[in-house]
Amino acid sequence: MSQTAPEADESIPWVVVVIVVSTAVLTGVGLSIMTVTFGEIAKAFPRAGEAQLSWIANLFTIVGAATLVPAGVFADRVGRRQMLLAGIAVFVGGSLLGALAPNPGVIMVARTVQALGASAYTPAAAAVLIASFPPSKMATAIGLWAVTGGVSSALGPSVGGLIVGWGGWRWAFWLNIPIAVAALGLGLIYLPQSSTDRTKAVPDPFGAVLTMAGISMITLGVVQDKHSPDWGWAGSKTLAAFAIGVVLLAWFIQRCRTHASPLMDLRLFRLINVRLGVIGTFTVALVWFCIYWGIVRYAMTVWGWSPMKAGVATAPVSLFAGTIGMIVGRWANRMGHRPFIVPGSLATIGTAVWFWVGIGSQPGLWSVIVPGSVLLGLATGLVFPSYIATTLVDVPGDRHAEGSALNFMVQRTGTTIGVALAITFLAKGSGTRGLHQTLAVAIAGSVICLLVGLAVDTRPRQARAASSS
Repeated sequence: MSQTAPEADESIPWVVVVIVVSTAVLTGVGLSIMTVTFGEIAKAFPRAGEAQLSWIANLFTIVGAATLVPAGVFADRVGRRQMLLAGIAVFVGGSLLGALAPNPGVIMVARTVQALGASAYTPAAAAVLIASFPPSKMATAIGLWAVTGGVSSALGPSVGGLIVGWGGWRWAFWLNIPIAVAALGLGLIYLPQSSTDRTKAVPDPFGAVLTMAGISMITLGVVQDKHSPDWGWAGSKTLAAFAIGVVLLAWFIQRCRTHASPLMDLRLFRLINVRLGVIGTFTVALVWFCIYWGIVRYAMTVWGWSPMKAGVATAPVSLFAGTIGMIVGRWANRMGHRPFIVPGSLATIGTAVWFWVGIGSQPGLWSVIVPGSVLLGLATGLVFPSYIATTLVDVPGDRHAEGSALNFMVQRTGTTIGVALAITFLAKGSGTRGLHQTLAVAIAGSVICLLVGLAVDTRPRQARAASSS
């Protein structure tokens, strides 16, 4: 093992915060900007069906779910600085390819390249940020990282709506390039060299293949044309896709149990907050994208709103999520995250019910969408960063790269399923039927978030010990 200057510092270097926030914005916007871009790409390529185009949204999350954990280990082997900078450069390449893409197939390749870049820099960026804070402010570092991840996802449709409405769908890719280039330049100048550990074995590559194949098969079963008898919910092809997906994921779990260098270290799940945080993060991602994708796509397809109008109308989501998320990060250091997860889950249920009751055939900007977006922003700021932080709070410091990679792995899996369900229900249902089905899934998921949140205990160790005694 070779050592360089230590990463930790008693101060909080502002430049590290800027770089990490920039990468979080790239990832979050990349995850959610397709909410408003999807329809414009469909118009540009009318011969491509919604089931085919759904892979443009889902490949980013599927590839990311399978490659984040290996990227976390590679970050430890080659150095977090090097991995972070390489990931940003790859993301720039994917964005450039997408901006110049002549057909949907090339866009899918571009989204895959973006996902590989995001997987490379995400765990490294989280570890660099955490290492830049003194131990006494570790919870603050985790909270800041969690907030930037959640808020950037909420920011994507609003910013994307403005950009895409002004310049077309290609600007969903051009938008990333100046942000990434600025972060890359700052990183080359200011990021310190990090320690490396070349004794760590490369994680099981076949496990990554099993993960991508399993999630892809389940996604295939969800997004295929439900008007076809074979691909209906009880159709033979749908059931076969689900069965193959479950078998492949079960095989992946078994390899993690027996492989000398598994893709996912199951020992992390011995920590109860890791187990609860993973369940919560997966469910929150699924719920959030069901609600957000549902209302934005409904407004654009049924009400005829432009991407710009849909993005601006839902801007309160990112505004309130960011404000509330920062407050939660500070208070959770003393109170733990349960006091925020529980009311946040209830607020998410209330959001889904609000849209269910309020949205109809007539547009409702100020009467429905804006108030509902405010409520969704409040819920997002309470729940999303709280569950992300819950997953990491008890993970040892030298394993934060693995922990953050695991966190994003389950988050992106939940995002994939949420987007796939929303696309399928909205394509199949007429009028508000498809929207109501999407919101019903969101309500059920929010109930799960509530029940899991009741078991979360992330208070400082002294408070936990006093409570147990």
